[in-house]
Amino acid sequence: MAGRVPQTNDYGALLTVMREAYSRRHFEETLAAFEQLAAIGRIPRNMRIEATCLAARALIASKNRPAARALLKPLLGEDYTKPIHYDFLAHAFLDLRNYREAARLCERADALIEAQKRG
Repeated sequence: MAGRVPQTNDYGALLTVMREAYSRRHFEETLAAFEQLAAIGRIPRNMRIEATCLAARALIASKNRPAARALLKPLLGEDYTKPIHYDFLAHAFLDLRNYREAARLCERADALIEAQKRG
């Protein structure tokens, strides 16, 4: 429940709460931690992407697909330098059953991995 989310301004601690709550299928707690994280202000990009995708996946599991799509939409307009960012997004789009977008995101992740291998 939302009462278990610690009151903190520590990005890392809130992201950890989100991960743990999501893995326990405590979606309200996941969303409460996300709201607190978002209220802090400017979140580092890598944490913002993961947190937003976790929140979207919690919304999807809670049968609120329109809110999940609204959360994810701004993230699609960005280019990322790390494959893991595309991985987070692809998982969220798989949960939405938007396979075309999930495949595109996986291809982007794969291209980054290949580019890293080449040097």
